[in-house]
Amino acid sequence: MKMKPIYLGRHVYGLAAIGFGLTTLVWRDFNIWQQIRALGNVSHREILVYIAAAIELAGGLAIQWHKTARAGALALGALYLTFALLWVPQIIATPLLYDRWGNFFEQFSLVSGALIVYATAGSDWEQDTKMARIGYVCFGVCV
Repeated sequence: MKMKPIYLGRHVYGLAAIGFGLTTLVWRDFNIWQQIRALGNVSHREILVYIAAAIELAGGLAIQWHKTARAGALALGALYLTFALLWVPQIIATPLLYDRWGNFFEQFSLVSGALIVYATAGSDWEQDTKMARIGYVCFGVCV
């Protein structure tokens, strides 16, 4: 019987997402690096805060079990990709300002981590290896 390897990084990534979700709930606001300023003055901002916290908590918990890891990675990847893309208008407005790029790539590194978790939790080894490699390269670009 061939056993699937245990990926410690998957569990650490999931626990970090749980930590982000708890921090968001305690502060009742987005973490300082999760900016939604690009959306302007959003009404009912608190609802968005609680939705983001719920996704981080549920995704982080789902990643802890192999059967639900892909769903958790998909949820977290979508959330973090949304936060990364919200930096694009600010990058376009001031392309020579490093802060905007740094914030985008900080968020995109979390998307890369979700891609790696998604790939390593799959059953199609050949395709998943390619997907994980894309995640590694994307993470390297973020650095």
